[in-house]
Amino acid sequence: MKTATAFVWTSDHQYYVCGDDFDPAGFSYTGFNGLLAPLSPGRGITEPGAFALVMTGTKLGPVRVTLTQRSAPPPPPDLDAWDDIVEASLLLPGTNPGITDAHDNDPLPPLTRIAGVPSRIRVHARGRDLGHEKLIIDGDEPLEEHLIDVWPAPLAPLHVWKTTDAYGATLR
Repeated sequence: MKTATAFVWTSDHQYYVCGDDFDPAGFSYTGFNGLLAPLSPGRGITEPGAFALVMTGTKLGPVRVTLTQRSAPPPPPDLDAWDDIVEASLLLPGTNPGITDAHDNDPLPPLTRIAGVPSRIRVHARGRDLGHEKLIIDGDEPLEEHLIDVWPAPLAPLHVWKTTDAYGATLR
């Protein structure tokens, strides 16, 4: 298991988990759970996604993201510690997928364990309502925090563990 934490810079309330096939143009919010959208170019929300959009409450500024790369599935999430938790299948093309911020930077280590293989991603979020209340975070300390678990796994349907924040409700 490899874990790393970094500030990911968001723009327009989002950042991406992507490989070589990345084109979010034409994304529709139809069927969106408000947190994690597995996408394929030209097709919108799909399972598995060739990349994923992660929606933040913070419109512009940093979000604290902890990435855990696993070789096996994680235990069930702590539902009391997070506002929203969503899990989906991805098949990220290429050899060096990663988490890309609004400046096309990859502030976290590459997702080498899931490059080109069926995998799962579980995104946990808290503080999105605080981020959305302020919108633009101009200091160094984010109001919002995400935990992302990734691991190789057979393809499976999208699973919504929990969705409770008010900002996410506006997108569902």
